[in-house]
Amino acid sequence: MSERDIYHEPPTRVLLRTADAYQTEALDEVTGYSDTVLAIVANYRNGGRPEGMNAQAMVGKSKRGEVAFRLFARIDPTTRVIQQAGFKTRGCLAMTACASVTCEMIEGKTLEEALALTTEDVRAAVDGVPAGKANTLTFSVEAVRALVGDFLAREGAGLAELDAVVPCDTTGVACLMCEHCSLRDTRTELLVASMDDE
Repeated sequence: MSERDIYHEPPTRVLLRTADAYQTEALDEVTGYSDTVLAIVANYRNGGRPEGMNAQAMVGKSKRGEVAFRLFARIDPTTRVIQQAGFKTRGCLAMTACASVTCEMIEGKTLEEALALTTEDVRAAVDGVPAGKANTLTFSVEAVRALVGDFLAREGAGLAELDAVVPCDTTGVACLMCEHCSLRDTRTELLVASMDDE
C-alpha cells in the first residue's frame, strides 16, 4: 500500500479563487476619495454609543471584505426625536464618512424625518464616494431604518407596525445589498414569537 502524499498538491487539482471570495489586488475604484470624505474621517466627533442609548442597529456585508455600520441613538420616547446619535464602523473610509454624516443628519430629527434620509442626501454630504463604495450610501439609509425599527420593537411594536413604518422589500436592491441587517433579524424574531403564540 502506497502512502498518500499530503505535502504536495496534485498537479491536476484546480483551485478556484474568484474575485468575490478573495480580494487579491487593490482595485482602481477604491481610489479617489474626496477631500470632504477625508476631512470627515479625520475629524468625526460622534463615534461610539451615546449616553442613555435606547436604540441601535447594524447593517453590512461580508462578501469581498467586511463592511459594517453600527448606529446608536438616544431617542426621546415622548417626542420621538433623536437627541444624539453615534456609530461604529468596520471597512473603508467611505463607510466611516457616511456613518458620521448620517449621525449628524438625523440628530434633532423625529423618527419620521430621519426616515426621509436618502442615499442622495448622504452622497451630497460627503461630496460623493468612489463608484466601488456606493454601497456605503445604501447602508447609511438602511441603518436609519433599522434604528427606527429597533426603537419601535423596544417600545412593543409588532410586525404590523413595523410593516407600516419601516416596510421591508426582501427582493429589493437595498435589502439584497445588506447581508447583515438588524431590522431583518428583529422582524424574524417577531415572526417566530408570533408563531409560538399560536
